[in-house]
Amino acid sequence: MRVLSICLLALVSLLGACGSSRTTFARYPGSPPAFDRSKSSPEALAIVDKVLEAAGGVATWEKVKQIRWTQAKIENGNTTARGEQAWDRWNARHWGKKDGDEGATVVAYEIYGTYATSYVEKANGKKQIIDGPDKGRAVGYAKTAFQLDVTPMFIHFLLVEPGANVASGGIVRDGETEYDQLDVSFGDGDTAHHDLVYRVIIDKTTHLVKRVDIEKRSTMERVGYELSDWTDVGGLKFPATRKNLGSQEVSKASDIKIGSPQDELFMTPLL
Repeated sequence: MRVLSICLLALVSLLGACGSSRTTFARYPGSPPAFDRSKSSPEALAIVDKVLEAAGGVATWEKVKQIRWTQAKIENGNTTARGEQAWDRWNARHWGKKDGDEGATVVAYEIYGTYATSYVEKANGKKQIIDGPDKGRAVGYAKTAFQLDVTPMFIHFLLVEPGANVASGGIVRDGETEYDQLDVSFGDGDTAHHDLVYRVIIDKTTHLVKRVDIEKRSTMERVGYELSDWTDVGGLKFPATRKNLGSQEVSKASDIKIGSPQDELFMTPLL
């Protein structure tokens, strides 16, 4: 039992080590220390500042070390998937859990590192490690979810992420209604958002994000999401509903919680 306890403590220390001596959020290698306002036009910055103020402000967002939520996917009125996600901002980690008929599939990984784990958590509580090609596919799916699920949900705060490049896309119209557009990309070293441009459509009255189009520059593939049901959590606003404008699939977020990083989420189970 003593040997097991030592191993557990060592593993927790290893997973938490990246955040133990840091005084700032983990970023991608070569990331600038802060958002560089000098690289954006005054027109774009004026819109960014209004968006941030409407959503609760950068100062409050910078206190958020981890955010976790429950998520459901709905198609044609039917729930097709359920699960949870967590974004450990402080240590740059992402965790996901997808419920299934015989249990849940769990994936956790370092966004800018090499550590990753995946396993099945059966209904009876037993866990089975996923390895090999199946692990690679599970982690790849989670990384795509980070780009297409997590980033749109928090894009309003990522406008001032270190390394973000923000440009005014001018005015766009839906009938007689006008919206502001911002085009957002991230640093070349930011592997989580490599090759992607986020076109952010903003309500000129509420200054909240109405829609996000994500374009892959190398292939020109695009997917669009409509954001709605803005919910206040700890003084910050997040869209609880994201609708895929192509497939019409709806993602519903609930039980959104802000807190400290939960190292236990990212541990490989000891069987």
